[in-house]
Amino acid sequence: MNITRLSRRALVCAVAAGAVLAARPAGATVSVCIDSSNPAHAMDRRVVQAVARQQGTDAAIYTFDGSGAGDDDGFDVKKFGTLAASRCALVLGFPVDATHGAVPEGMRATAPYARMGFVLVTPRSHDAETLAALPHGTDVAVTYLTAPNLYFVKHPNVQADIYPTDAQTIASVVHHTDRAAMVWRASAVAYLPGGEKARDYCIHALNEPHAAWDVVALYGPHGAAAAASFQKSVEALRRSGQLAALLSPYAMSPANPVVLAAAEAPAAAPAAAPAAPAAGGEKPALFTAAQADAGKKAYADNCAQCHGDNLEGMAGPALKGKNFASPKANFHVGDVFTIVSQNMPATQPASLPHDVYVNIMAFLLQQNGMPAGSAELTFDGAKASTVPLVYSGE
Repeated sequence: MNITRLSRRALVCAVAAGAVLAARPAGATVSVCIDSSNPAHAMDRRVVQAVARQQGTDAAIYTFDGSGAGDDDGFDVKKFGTLAASRCALVLGFPVDATHGAVPEGMRATAPYARMGFVLVTPRSHDAETLAALPHGTDVAVTYLTAPNLYFVKHPNVQADIYPTDAQTIASVVHHTDRAAMVWRASAVAYLPGGEKARDYCIHALNEPHAAWDVVALYGPHGAAAAASFQKSVEALRRSGQLAALLSPYAMSPANPVVLAAAEAPAAAPAAAPAAPAAGGEKPALFTAAQADAGKKAYADNCAQCHGDNLEGMAGPALKGKNFASPKANFHVGDVFTIVSQNMPATQPASLPHDVYVNIMAFLLQQNGMPAGSAELTFDGAKASTVPLVYSGE
């Protein structure tokens, strides 16, 4: 699963079910799926092996390629349920935003066992712990469709240099193309020369919205017993001090301690509360019907190939629905428009005229239940909008 890509997420994890590379040992009780394309897959493997030892059994590890390589349509997140039902009891390594904790529809999650997130990487000779500390005009490398794309609006002293993969984002700093990079921590560890202990580079956690993530194991309707056992073992490893060593250097730290009462029967993520209405009980009208109509055609011409004719998601994430625009995700119109206008289309980011981006955004808002009005949406207005983007359709 590409754990750094935005969906909703929110963020999307596009995974591809791969071949089963390990058969389940007879009598095994720790059966997991691990994404081989996840830069922290070695961490998850260590965790499950330690859990198996703690339980006095063997680990059955199934690997799959979550990069979507070779699959034009990527891998729908709904297929996590297929993995959990047919390949393993638990799918390890799934990241959830620490501020809202959304998981794929139909799935449940254990309590988090690690805290990960996005970091700022700089050469040691130009160390800066925050984006604000970087000199004005600094080019900062960022990966296409990841949360750090949101941060450039808040920090006008830096400007985005967008790359298609984390490996290329890190390489831009290594080869001195860019002075800094914002990337998933596990990717920094995986792709920097020397990893976390690279002498020539500094890695600092970003204190920005949607930068901190928790790592959980997913499971389906029949995986509650396996999830409860997993949580108890993780808590035992935490108390013994072993967990932190297992997570290093990929995770920033273990997540908050597991509450054993919850571990008896791990609960699903809480149901999303209804979005608070605007004054007068109505959602604000930010665009005109004419803009949405023009946006429908612009979307078909520039976006549908990746995101689906009906915004349902294909190679790119879905752009409509409760998983895309959840109240708990706490995304706003300006957040999503920043991603759209800076990252789209994938082949030529930020290449469309401003009015085309505005019309596409109007269409996205309409399709997610926002009303049309008499005042036109503008490029600057969309970028600065703090109106919550919350899906209100069926």
